[in-house]
Amino acid sequence: MKESLLHIQKSKDYNVMPNPSKNVLEHFIKVFSKNKDEYFAWDNVSGTSNRGDFFLKATVVSQLIKSKTEHRYIGIMLPALQSTSLLIMATYMAGKVPVMLNWTVGNKVIEHCVEITDLDLIITAGSFYDKIKEQIPDEVAKKLMFLEQEVKNITTPMKLKGLAMFKFPRLFINTDIDKTAVVLFTSGSETLPKAVPLTHENVVSDLYGALNIIDIRVQSIFLSFLPPFHSFGFTVLSILPLITGVKVAYTPNPTNLGEVVEAIRHNKANNIMATPTLLKMIMAKASKKDLESVELVISGAESLHPDIKAQFEEMTKGHNALIIEGYGITECAPIVSLNPFDTQKTNSVGKIIKDIEVIVADTEDFTKLGVHEEGMFLVRGKNVFEGYLDKDITSPFIDVDGKTYYKTGDLGYIDKDGYLFITGRLKRFVKIGGEMISLPFIEKILVSKYGEDGKNTIAVEGTDKGLEPTVVMFSTKEIDKSEVNAYLRENGVATIAKIRDIIIIDEIPLLGSGKINYRYLKELVENNR
Repeated sequence: MKESLLHIQKSKDYNVMPNPSKNVLEHFIKVFSKNKDEYFAWDNVSGTSNRGDFFLKATVVSQLIKSKTEHRYIGIMLPALQSTSLLIMATYMAGKVPVMLNWTVGNKVIEHCVEITDLDLIITAGSFYDKIKEQIPDEVAKKLMFLEQEVKNITTPMKLKGLAMFKFPRLFINTDIDKTAVVLFTSGSETLPKAVPLTHENVVSDLYGALNIIDIRVQSIFLSFLPPFHSFGFTVLSILPLITGVKVAYTPNPTNLGEVVEAIRHNKANNIMATPTLLKMIMAKASKKDLESVELVISGAESLHPDIKAQFEEMTKGHNALIIEGYGITECAPIVSLNPFDTQKTNSVGKIIKDIEVIVADTEDFTKLGVHEEGMFLVRGKNVFEGYLDKDITSPFIDVDGKTYYKTGDLGYIDKDGYLFITGRLKRFVKIGGEMISLPFIEKILVSKYGEDGKNTIAVEGTDKGLEPTVVMFSTKEIDKSEVNAYLRENGVATIAKIRDIIIIDEIPLLGSGKINYRYLKELVENNR
């Protein structure tokens, strides 16, 4: 494994706080023009880079990108690597907008994402493409540019212009760039992914709000293994280092647990973002010594089981490590709430970050509800996007008391201390006999009985298309259906919502983000009727 120098400190430490009125490129120039020999990023492909090396490479690559297309959007199809973050910054310098593509979603979805953003250029790397080429449709493959091949063709004028940009950024880099910072895509767990344009204001304001709840030092070392097409992978693990200079160690494959654990140990990583499932898998592979540098884990995307929290606290006992839960949505750039360092509440996803507003509203008439009353979370603030790229999609916004809010579709309540608690998801309902049946509610009950900690072994999906609505349980092991329905009745589920069928599958299908692929399960339900 290539030597890591991230732990070496060459300049003073301080708590980072971006200016929400500045765009990502303006922040980058300000931070990376100082302390250029400070070590910044590491991966096992490029080794350790300092700020100066990274800045210069980005300026030169920006000239390459500019020469390749006149289109507004540039596709990037790469995992968590230094080169991915470098390409994001080079894209801004070229006056373009990055579109982060998920290669794990299948031909139809990839083609949809490329078509809706009208991409004519998608940047990747040959070594990476060789691993995923069976997943990429031919029409998309035709648009690929392999970075390691094209950098060999960078001309002397491009290099000189890049050098001038590096030496005199305020003279040669135009920071008056497109207000859109990125196009991300929703997970597509229930429908085709929606294209989400996030502005620089959305992203930087979101980080500003989060950093008012949790303190992050510039000498902190983040472990980045979430893919950059993931909203947290983009905002927190790609953009946060670029606008503040916090250090980051990249490892591209979150499922290669040996490499992930080695990257933590090798780089003395302090901060990790992971789903509870991934954290459980990491701890199963790691020793206490492997985790001795870890100070903070931010857990999200699924509920943090008390056993996983207890195991983490046991493995990091003695060096004051902390695990906190948070909540985010792609359309909100993505962080909405975080548990503060000083007080965490069990089963809560934390307090609302600074400068955004969250209310709970009735799901029928959207009237505002009170403390501890359950309804849908509505969000407004500078972190909330302006609307989907496809204008044919029904507006996700609603006016309440003269203010416009984004409808999250997430159900829950806010307690008297301002902590958010998530109880379900509005969209995953099936209408049976005029009643809306919550699939997450049924799934949660069954997971508590038949699930396994840290593993996805149970899922529930259904459909109300056709004459007879259906609720189906998917399982990786044989389970008696009559026993399942008896257990549901014992736990308050009406007979009308009984499981009609149990489908045994080898594994519960996941998206690249680590979430269960409910869209695929729904297709199985509808195709097996």
